Amino acid sequence: MTPTDPSNSPEKNAGWQDGAQDRQDLRRLVDTYASALDRQNPKLFASLFDEDGELVLNFPTGTGRPPLVLDGRDGWAGELSVLAPCVVTTHFVGSHTVRLAGDSASGETDCLAHEMYADDAEAARLRVRSMRYRDSYRRARGVWRFTRRELTVDWTEDRVLSLPIGR
Repeated sequence: MTPTDPSNSPEKNAGWQDGAQDRQDLRRLVDTYASALDRQNPKLFASLFDEDGELVLNFPTGTGRPPLVLDGRDGWAGELSVLAPCVVTTHFVGSHTVRLAGDSASGETDCLAHEMYADDAEAARLRVRSMRYRDSYRRARGVWRFTRRELTVDWTEDRVLSLPIGR
């Protein structure tokens, strides 16, 4: 691209920069969500949702269980209780795609959740889940929040966790 290339015009780049900032802010939102889960911080977790937002948890195919819909600050904070048996969790946020439409947006986020827990006094276990979130967002007063976050678990692996020698 050269300085005289029309695709390098200030008008075109200004629009791209606006979209880039929104995408960066939305990525920060999904990263903060993962951090709030890992730190089991219900106040931070609840602050990421719009007042009328909802979190939808889809159970694995074949369980016959309908989706669980959590809404309101108590509902979102209650989601953290499912992590109570875990000694520690680490959520790695992968791809994050976004479609912007003014003060609203939608997208999809992929995540690998690593959850360490003990099944008895002898063995630590590690559960890894591949998760997909279908997200809807709204910006109000300059802040992006989730209006709907729908979680689907694509696969789960569970194994004995090998700890370093000497522990």
